[in-house]
Amino acid sequence: MASFKSSDEMRRAKELEEARKAGLAPAELDEEGKEINPHIPQYMSTAPWYLNSDKPTLKHQRNWKQQMEDSTQWYDRGAKVFQATKYRKGACENCGSMTHKVADCLERPRAKGARWTGKQIAADDKVQEIQLAAWDGKRDRYNGYNTAEYAKVVDRYEAVEALRQELKAREQVEALYQQGKEAEAAAAAAAAAGDAALADGQGPDDAKIADDEDAAFGEVKKRVRTTAGGSTGSLCNLRIREAVEALR
Repeated sequence: MASFKSSDEMRRAKELEEARKAGLAPAELDEEGKEINPHIPQYMSTAPWYLNSDKPTLKHQRNWKQQMEDSTQWYDRGAKVFQATKYRKGACENCGSMTHKVADCLERPRAKGARWTGKQIAADDKVQEIQLAAWDGKRDRYNGYNTAEYAKVVDRYEAVEALRQELKAREQVEALYQQGKEAEAAAAAAAAAGDAALADGQGPDDAKIADDEDAAFGEVKKRVRTTAGGSTGSLCNLRIREAVEALR
């Protein structure tokens, strides 16, 4: 806290301040040996009373708090420090670990806890204190993420992709094999039909004649009476003959 000053001391301090502003006297030094600009207003250069500063300083105008950097280490997941053989007073009533209470226990609730059975005592967990000072470090959801864990995802995807390619290649081979079997069956059927025709004594020309007869089989024939006598002819022939008789 600033001490009481008399009127003469106040006058000399005022004159010294004016001389420093005019450049006639050297500038005042702070506790770190740095010069203090004499043109800084008094309400800014005067330190608050609760800092108990006896020397002139501008520390209260700077960020004087210690800058903490985020820790690069992370929690050692699943690490254990001590394995007890019997229940200890103050431990978790469910699993028997000393590092947490029954309300924070993550194990399955037992029908009878370790406090009453004294069996299957869980090991004490490794408790760590990680200092996170930065705003983004506290809210970084990937903080502590191990990138090597993603290799499992990549390996699984590659295995599924290789299996898919293998199944696709197998389907293509089966499709080609099926097409070959169908072509062989068609060729065998054509060869069997040719052998049957040769066995009946028909050559290629006979087969062609038989096809022509089959085509003429659909022609409509009708027995009609003509002036020249009964004969068999088509309706077209009947009209021609009637037209010839009309011209005679």
